[in-house]
Amino acid sequence: MLKGLGKHSTSPSNIAVWFLFLSMSISLAAKVAFADSEKKVYIVFMDRPIGQDLRDYAIQILSSVLGSHKAAEEALGYVYRRVGPGFSGRLTPEQATRLQY
Repeated sequence: MLKGLGKHSTSPSNIAVWFLFLSMSISLAAKVAFADSEKKVYIVFMDRPIGQDLRDYAIQILSSVLGSHKAAEEALGYVYRRVGPGFSGRLTPEQATRLQY
C-alpha cells in the first residue's frame, strides 16, 4: 500500500465501491450485448414515396415501430434507391413483424 500520496486509498470501503462499480458495469455490458444479439438485419421494400426523400421516409417508417426518431436513425442501415425503394435495418424479430402491418 502506498502511503503519503493522499490521492488513492485502499480502504475496505473504497474497494467495495470499486467492486460494486465493476460488477454493475459488467452486468450492464452483458445486457446491452444480449439485447443487441437479438437484432438481425432485415431488408424492407416499400412503395416509392411521392415528394419525399427515401431516407426520410425509411426513418419515418422505422420511427413508427421503434418509438423515436433517434432509435430509427440508429437502426437504419442502407437505403436502396436503384433496384427498388427500400432499406435495411437492425431489428428484433418482433419489430420486423410489426413493420409488415
